[in-house]
Amino acid sequence: MLEDFRFQFRHQELKNNLAMNTFATFGLYRNVGQILEDLSKYENFKPVQQLIQIYKEAKIKCDEEKNCAKYPLIVLEGLDGSGKTSMSKKLAKVWGAQKWLTPPESIRFLRDYFDRNFELRSAYYSLGNYIAALEVSCLLDKKPVLMDRFWHSTTAYALAQAVADNPQYLKLPDAANEIYKWPEDLLKPEKVIFLNVSEEVRLERHSRRSVDLVTAQEKLLKDDTKFRQDIIQAYNNMREPKIDIVNGDGSFGKTLFLLKSSVQSLLPLKN
Repeated sequence: MLEDFRFQFRHQELKNNLAMNTFATFGLYRNVGQILEDLSKYENFKPVQQLIQIYKEAKIKCDEEKNCAKYPLIVLEGLDGSGKTSMSKKLAKVWGAQKWLTPPESIRFLRDYFDRNFELRSAYYSLGNYIAALEVSCLLDKKPVLMDRFWHSTTAYALAQAVADNPQYLKLPDAANEIYKWPEDLLKPEKVIFLNVSEEVRLERHSRRSVDLVTAQEKLLKDDTKFRQDIIQAYNNMREPKIDIVNGDGSFGKTLFLLKSSVQSLLPLKN
């Protein structure tokens, strides 16, 4: 299959070019221009055409409205099963915020296609961050936005996945590497919170999810301790903005209180 050939080629490429640019090695991007340049190589594929068109339309709309952000963008991150999604729904209501997520709903119908194509997967999720940023920038003059995952998640999982796929050739970049720095052309959140839970709690919560909804990456997260540790370490290495860690092992109410306290200076709470 085309996907298998691409994976084998990528594997050999990594083996022969360890000194190559870190971003290219891990399939990540410095800016949106690099993403679009990469996708242009596959512009004959309809899903790629659709993805690029959605980005262009979001950019046109954002440029036309030229809204001035009056409210903060807050991002909630966490491993699968951390309780992040259910918590973000409650927090959005408490904060009077608009809930958003990545990949955004506008491109979710394309997700299965890009998940099956190794060479295009990172470009899809990376461009999805820019599309989500354009979409929420049109909202921030009216209300705060709470984003369920953003750039940090895309980067952390891509780094850990590359190491897991090529353990004999790759290791996680050190903390000083530029790959952990927020892209200059991407809307930057005022606050990023990582909901940290113990593995015991995470697995218990994740077990409530339907088996049909468990992805291969989520299975790897459960079975491969190093993969899980690499993701968490990548999150810890992120800077500008740095991630605030909140312990989510307690009850729903306790965790909610900790999260509300972490953004108290940014958002007035609704009654």
